[in-house]
Amino acid sequence: MDTPSIIFYCIFGIPYFIFMYWLVKQDKQKYAWGIALITVIAVLAIYVSQKASKVAMDNYQQHQIDSRQIEHDEKVDSLNHK
Repeated sequence: MDTPSIIFYCIFGIPYFIFMYWLVKQDKQKYAWGIALITVIAVLAIYVSQKASKVAMDNYQQHQIDSRQIEHDEKVDSLNHK
């Protein structure tokens, strides 16, 4: 797990679960649909977070590759113009 995922869980995920737990405890009739809906939303949020983190890491790695290629091209170009 990378740093953006940890930050996401600490700022959004954990408070979300605490809030949802509190919300379910407030429901005196204990509707199963509410618990099921909360579970589905939580699972979807985790999935989206993981996908977004993966895309961000892929973009970062591609940026690193592109930067190295640009640096190499500039070095070769500067050596050719001496």
